[in-house]
Amino acid sequence: MSVEERVVCPRAELTFDKVVSVPLPPVGRRPREALVLLGHDGEPRAFLNLCRHLPVPIDGGSKQYLTYDGNYLICGTHGALFRRDDGMCIAGPCLNLPLERLPLREEGGVLILTL
Repeated sequence: MSVEERVVCPRAELTFDKVVSVPLPPVGRRPREALVLLGHDGEPRAFLNLCRHLPVPIDGGSKQYLTYDGNYLICGTHGALFRRDDGMCIAGPCLNLPLERLPLREEGGVLILTL
């Protein structure tokens, strides 16, 4: 099995109000992407952009990932709220189901996803 990596962005460019989407290899013909953002502790996290209720991206293609106050990721399809820190759904039809966490590391000031 080969390991694939994707460069996300320089760590310094990731701010609390920013979510970086990163294209991932598709599964079959379904496109996929990762979402990289800061948790409330200022540390970066990566999640698969796939709602746990329906197999759709949480932004529905709008590229709007956060609630108006920026405290949660929000599913544009049905309004589910996911915590930034662990991806856990705290409101909506997928209550208590987390977004899939993806491996992320920092190397030389750059964030890198490992697939």
